[in-house]
Amino acid sequence: MKKNMYYKTLYQRKNLIKEFLLNLFIELSSHPRMVLEVFIRKKMGRRYFRTSTAITVAVALFIIPFFWSNLRQDFIQIISDNWLWYLFIPVFLFFSFLRYKDIKHIKSQFDFNHFSLSTGEIHPLFHKIKINGKPFSVRTIEIFLEPLLFFLIGLFLIFIDQNSLGWLLVICSAIYSLSYSGTYMHGDNFILDRIDNIISGEEIYRTFVSDDEPSRGFRFYGDKPTSKEMREEVLENIIVDDEEITDAV
Repeated sequence: MKKNMYYKTLYQRKNLIKEFLLNLFIELSSHPRMVLEVFIRKKMGRRYFRTSTAITVAVALFIIPFFWSNLRQDFIQIISDNWLWYLFIPVFLFFSFLRYKDIKHIKSQFDFNHFSLSTGEIHPLFHKIKINGKPFSVRTIEIFLEPLLFFLIGLFLIFIDQNSLGWLLVICSAIYSLSYSGTYMHGDNFILDRIDNIISGEEIYRTFVSDDEPSRGFRFYGDKPTSKEMREEVLENIIVDDEEITDAV
């Protein structure tokens, strides 16, 4: 495969801090997302949904109320004060068990009919929601509609004074939305990098070798050898094969 070293060096800049924080957020969001996903997704990938992770989430949910409760309260009192929260935990575990059953039938570790990192199938009800007869895109469903459902439920629970579970759903829905937004941004940038690389590869001959006026927004920065023959020779070292890059390293 050909690599455009000029584009890679000059244009494909990376904000390392931004990428690190975004990747860290997406990674840390997996547990809050699971709190919601088990209720609305089916047939997740075997490496995406893990029973051990669901149990870890349940244990964390069990412990969390003890951190904000009065130290003088006993165990029974804490459970009683947060009864809806603790009712939510077995419901979460039940739906987690259903998600486990979705993938239990997959026997082979290396199954070419199963994408092991699948985030699961979107509930059909979301596809039935339409505006002016037009359904929402998967992107809109994942970033907005799915988390909005739990956000509204959370607000309702807060309104009826079930603050602990209400805020849990509100916070998890916000993380759910932001994490999918970040994932789609990654996907967009991946495609844009490929498109820009193609444009750069097509335009660099015109602007570097033939010395034509730049088009499509691409511009060659830097001085050029005076003769066309030397430019063509340099171009051979700008557009190179992957093997050549490996050998150079």
